Formats: sequence, structure tokens, C-alpha cells
Amino acid sequence: MRRTEKTGKISPIIYDVVCYLANVFCRLYFRVKKVGIENVPREGGVLLIANHSSYLDPPLVGTTVSRRIYYLAKEELFRIPFFSWIISRIGSIPVKRGGVDRGAIERCRDLLSSGEVLLMFPEGTRSYDGEMGEVRHGAAMIASSVENLPIVPVYIDGSFRAFPRRRWMPLPVKITVKVGKPFKIAQKGVAMDKKSYYESASKLFLDRIQSLK
Repeated sequence: MRRTEKTGKISPIIYDVVCYLANVFCRLYFRVKKVGIENVPREGGVLLIANHSSYLDPPLVGTTVSRRIYYLAKEELFRIPFFSWIISRIGSIPVKRGGVDRGAIERCRDLLSSGEVLLMFPEGTRSYDGEMGEVRHGAAMIASSVENLPIVPVYIDGSFRAFPRRRWMPLPVKITVKVGKPFKIAQKGVAMDKKSYYESASKLFLDRIQSLK
């Protein structure tokens, strides 16, 4: 991989063009309704956490939030010619699946600490039935490593009906993206071991996302 693909550095021009085209498509094809967009802080590091039912979810959140955002994407996508060139320039960060990718975690921590916006799907993979499943600890690990970090829950309603697993083309289903109020998690003085802490934070993430249904 070239250096830009490893770091996932955003190219503002390419990002804005892709975001504009995606926004037009989503607005016309899915009649997207955006709720609570004012809840995303206008500056400083922000962690967005959302349910994940479809390949549509990253662009749906990206076209809802006015700030440029970074994403995590499975490493295999960066092996696809041209597509890898695009996603590496719109903020996608390659992550190895099947274990803890320390490099990706460090990259996410650096981005948030430097005031960027990062989108994560705590489930780690797309839902099979449209309902949220088990939440992994990755988002909690990253959130707990950045002091005083605002965490913003997002619920995407309709993307599973529009483009579930095993479909080749999306259906023109109405989609609503709901953005909740930011919250923070305690990082100091927590009287529990790391595993219990991550489990507790992950459950909180799940509850906050589902509260927007």
C-alpha cells in the first residue's frame, strides 16, 4: 500500500465531491430524513457511534454530518483497484479483522486527539436481521483513551430494508438518520478492571444508539 492508503488521510476536494454526489443520490433515491444534526459538536474531536445494517451506512452518516469524518474499513477493500484509491482519500482507515489491530487503534486515537471526527460501528460488522447484535469493545477502547471525548450516538432507520446482506442493488426505501445528544464516559477513578470497564461502556453505547429508535 502507498502511504496515503495506510494513513487514510482525507483529500478535501475528493471528499467533498464524493460527499456531494452521495448526498444527491441519497436524497433523491432514499428520501433521506436527517434528525438532530445540530447535536454534532462543530469543533474538536468527536466519536460517532452507529448501528450497522448495510453498506449504505457510512455514506448515510457522512452526508448527514456537516464535518468531514474518518471511517474504519476492512483491509480487504484496500486491495480493490481504483476503489482503494477513492476510499483512502475520503478518510477510510484499513483495519485487520479477527483480532485487535493496534495500528488502527493508534491511528483512531491520534485523529480524535487532534480534533477530527471518527465514525465507528460498535458491532464491528453488518447485522443479519436489521437488529443490533453483540457490541465489541473496540469503540470503548478508543473512547476511553481520549480524555474528555464527546461521543455522539447515531441510529440509521431503513438501511437494512433498502440494502440488506445478499442483495446486489438497493431498494428505494425511505431512510431516516437520527443523531442523539453527545455524552462522555468516565476515564479516571473507575473501580473495575479493564475488561469489565469495556463491557460496561459497550453496553452504554448500545443503549444510547437503541434509544434513538
